[in-house]
Amino acid sequence: MRSLILSCAILLAALAAKAEEQVACTIAGCETVNIELPRFADADSFSVQEVWSVVNEILAVSGLAPNFQVIETTEVGNAAAVVIEKERYLAFNPVWIERYKDDPQATWQLYGIIAHEVGHHLQGHTLTGRGSRPPTELEADEYAGFTLAALGASLQQAQSLWSTLSVEGSVTHPPRHQRLAAVERGWERYTRRNPGAANPSPRTAPQTAPQTAPQASLTRPVRAGEICSQLQLALGPASVCASTTLAPQGASSYGTAHLFDRNGNTAWVEGGPGNGEGEYVAITFDTPAQPARLLLRNGYTKSDKAYLDNARIRGLSLIASDGSSRQVTLADTPDWQEIALDGGPLHWVMLRIDSTYPGRRWTDTALSELVFE
Repeated sequence: MRSLILSCAILLAALAAKAEEQVACTIAGCETVNIELPRFADADSFSVQEVWSVVNEILAVSGLAPNFQVIETTEVGNAAAVVIEKERYLAFNPVWIERYKDDPQATWQLYGIIAHEVGHHLQGHTLTGRGSRPPTELEADEYAGFTLAALGASLQQAQSLWSTLSVEGSVTHPPRHQRLAAVERGWERYTRRNPGAANPSPRTAPQTAPQTAPQASLTRPVRAGEICSQLQLALGPASVCASTTLAPQGASSYGTAHLFDRNGNTAWVEGGPGNGEGEYVAITFDTPAQPARLLLRNGYTKSDKAYLDNARIRGLSLIASDGSSRQVTLADTPDWQEIALDGGPLHWVMLRIDSTYPGRRWTDTALSELVFE
């Protein structure tokens, strides 16, 4: 992933004019910028709405309403939390945003930058008039770590942006090891409250784990915001839920019903940030079922172009009500693949995306068909 410079622009003095100079402090130092307030029409530009989409996902985690507006400007390197005429803004560079369309692997870095800047506003840092300081940077870093964990990032994904920052730090920004530790604190604060929400941190996982028999559970892990439907499957009626689903695009929809329609021209497509790592589909049978195998078609199989343009599942976890959990590596092919199932009767089974084959155009990960037999 490309190295990104995290801009944390804090207004150092109250401004009386519409386009008065400010000092923006970045990780590489401070520079003078001149951000103009946009015309009303600019507030509805497509790039502004794209950033609002990311902001709204971040704010949904904390349940807080935005206390700022979003504006675009070429004065900042990537994104910055600023105050103009006593009003708070999240300023972003539209050229910087465009880079993510060419580099889908850096999506978690995009969310990390935006979450960090949102954290500055929500923590009130931009109203102090004291500029960037190491303690406030670490508070914003910790908020970002918490947010990224809630959005499904692994610790490595959450820290991917901060791993590119300065080793030594500066007068205004702390050194890299402190920032990585702050992100980890936020990430662990979320995962401790929500076991199973993300992979455990390698630093805190026990070196040796006692060997115990898997424990059966009639209830499965549930994430807020699941989208569910009642379907008739080959093994009987079941409730099928997805952690996220991509919003309809024109006449095309991407719900879980497409997984069981025996139609390779349709697919379930996750709607989470990044490439969908951590998103899942869960099937809860009305009457316990004992499938012998799972058949599936990976990716969006309606055409070769659709298959390659969208991401496909590489690492898949199968988690079931009998306490079993296994990891499977899927082949990067639109053909049918088979997974043997040899457990007891199942009340539910969850298919979680652990890693993906990247799409050449879109970050969305697709799965076309599932059959339990």
